[in-house]
Amino acid sequence: MTLKDYQSSDLCILNGKITVDPTQSAYMGAIRLELDLPADFAMARSALSTAILVSNAPVYRYGTVLKCWIENNKLCIEKLTAWDTHGSYEIYINSAFVTRGYRGAFSQTPTKALTILNTGVFGFNQYRYVEKDDFVFFVASFIKFPDYNTQGQGPFTLELSGFASDVLVEIPLIVQGTVTNPGQKGSMLTTGTFENGNLTFSYPAGANGIGGEYSFFNFFAVRG
Repeated sequence: MTLKDYQSSDLCILNGKITVDPTQSAYMGAIRLELDLPADFAMARSALSTAILVSNAPVYRYGTVLKCWIENNKLCIEKLTAWDTHGSYEIYINSAFVTRGYRGAFSQTPTKALTILNTGVFGFNQYRYVEKDDFVFFVASFIKFPDYNTQGQGPFTLELSGFASDVLVEIPLIVQGTVTNPGQKGSMLTTGTFENGNLTFSYPAGANGIGGEYSFFNFFAVRG
């Protein structure tokens, strides 16, 4: 796979999706997952960041957050095996990495306002949107969000004014809702794509109880 990247000496953004086959012998013997980075990658070692595992568990694609970091020109990712019985799974990396052991000053990054255009379907609870020349950061939780039981499978589109139109990124959406299923491991997930300033996604058929209030996402993405 190819990771889209923004690099500086103190901040790196990586975007991409890794497909993992848990039946491979190399996987079964590994204590963590590793992906080689280019020899000239700007950051040799990073502090901990996060990725999101999206399994192929039936209907709800249960998953969770994974620890990840950069070490010796490798992207290292925590290995969890809770969903290996469902076959290949995906790890979404929409992450920022900062230098390990940084001791400098921190300052608050200015945020930019966004407007939801289709407020009949979507409504923010809280959000923060940062737009820089080379990347964006966007975290949002919702008080109004499509749910399968009343609005069906979709597709749905979150229409925004103010979000960068040059961002193309696929992200996981945490759409757990308020109900858990017996024996559930992890959170209910689906995936969506930001393109031309809007987010489009669908739900799997039969995903009762998925979506609605409390849905959220959190990602960094490279521009251009």
